[in-house]
Amino acid sequence: MIGRIFVSQKIITFFILIISCVVLCGCQGGMQYRKLSKEDSKNIKYKGHYKVGSEYTIKNATYKPKEVKSYMQVGMASWYGKQNGFHGKKTANGDLYNKNTLSAAHKTLQLPSLVKVTNLENNKSVVVMINDRGPFTKGRIIDLSEKAAEIIDMKRKGTVKVKIEYLHAETKKFLATIGLEKKSGSKTRRSVPNRKCSVNCHVKLVNLQHKIKVDKG
Repeated sequence: MIGRIFVSQKIITFFILIISCVVLCGCQGGMQYRKLSKEDSKNIKYKGHYKVGSEYTIKNATYKPKEVKSYMQVGMASWYGKQNGFHGKKTANGDLYNKNTLSAAHKTLQLPSLVKVTNLENNKSVVVMINDRGPFTKGRIIDLSEKAAEIIDMKRKGTVKVKIEYLHAETKKFLATIGLEKKSGSKTRRSVPNRKCSVNCHVKLVNLQHKIKVDKG
């Protein structure tokens, strides 16, 4: 009888430890998501729509947007923030530009899509969500958000030579996470599955998968 009680106590202790671990991990996960969502904590439903777009002309230059599965480009990057008057304004696909999140503008890539941008001067990288069109200054291939510019250490310099790599698998998973169909004009009808992890939080998670540190501390 005493032996049975001892065994029962061991089993109960074992289950208590398991439950404690699950709760602890859940709390730690929640804390991580809140930290990764600090720039857009209430943004749990993607505001923009899926867009490729038609051919267009700006400043006598013509651009042909195209949905790609593989893409790499080298050229000059710039960044834009509050001083340009874009912070809080709508982007080309109806999203809202937030200088503190990891986003960027590109002339032809589908919106939204994920690309890895590498500063070729210091080899620092960041994964950003393309959700806008531009830049339309001659010789520039991408316009990064202020936060993204800080991560690859180009904010002070203003422009720098970079390499852009489209991330097909990551983009496909990201679209599924935010509930966006690859259909022109489609908008999501639901929030992200985990409401503790905002849209920008999911972009940050891709950075972490690529071993890119996106937050200080």
